[in-house]
Amino acid sequence: MPRAKKPPKPKITADQRKDWSNLPLEHWNVLTLQTMFADLNRDHFGVTVYVPMRGYGFEQGVLKRALTDYGAAALRESITRAFREYKPTPQYPQLTAGFLIAYLLPRIMPQVLAEQARAEKQAEYCGNSADNNVLTDDEIIDLF
Repeated sequence: MPRAKKPPKPKITADQRKDWSNLPLEHWNVLTLQTMFADLNRDHFGVTVYVPMRGYGFEQGVLKRALTDYGAAALRESITRAFREYKPTPQYPQLTAGFLIAYLLPRIMPQVLAEQARAEKQAEYCGNSADNNVLTDDEIIDLF
């Protein structure tokens, strides 16, 4: 007997991928991240034309690698933190993806990953069942 075919996945258009604030994280790709950088530069620093570091090809490569290595959730949090911390200068009026990945990510990403691990561990200890609502002293110490 032949297998039943799975229904096709809905196609995501380029315009939907550019709507990074509403797109679920599992659908994020390099286009989503590049649009996020352009939008955040415009919102935070008033930069109307985003100019990538060393060209779009370089930035696409580093963004793809970071997305594969760390995942969309951790990368989104790191980008958000970097934009909060970055102080533009007349010489460097925008924050580029290449600069963030090369120079800021090694400092920010370990913090983000540690917080995610801590949150996962806390969720594991504090499950939804009534039996897990009370933590022992050792479990509380392990959380921190």
